[in-house]
Amino acid sequence: MKNRRPLIFSQALKLFGLLSIFLCMACAQYSKYSIGEKQNDLQTKIHQFNKRFEAKMMDLSAAYLPLDKRRQFLIDSLKIKENVAFYESSILGVQLFNDDLPVKIKSEGPDSEFNKAIVSIRYQLSTLPSNQLKTIFVDQQWMFEEDGWFVDPKLESFLK
Repeated sequence: MKNRRPLIFSQALKLFGLLSIFLCMACAQYSKYSIGEKQNDLQTKIHQFNKRFEAKMMDLSAAYLPLDKRRQFLIDSLKIKENVAFYESSILGVQLFNDDLPVKIKSEGPDSEFNKAIVSIRYQLSTLPSNQLKTIFVDQQWMFEEDGWFVDPKLESFLK
């Protein structure tokens, strides 16, 4: 009679291997949004959105909004596209939050996990019918959802 121990051992080994693969996949998914990478992803999205927004590429800018807000953004942004001329902008600061609690930012990066950012931006622009250059300050709110970073661009500030 054959010893059944090696068969059970080999099945356990296969099960352990399969579980190890799933664990590695889960860790890879988690590490995709490590704090440093999350901050880099946020900075990239901020610059991409604002570059497209100032170039009046509103259809491309809409990709940075949650799905349920894109349609209204495209409607509202038509007024900006027709009436606003952008001259210069600069990011004045970024504040990070985790569930509305501030997160400290050190030289090596954020102190802890975060899921919200307030980006303060200064724009120099003119709004028709005037050609007078004016400066406005806008606080964009960025939220991290399961698919990534999304913005609330505060369009009403541009049409005052």
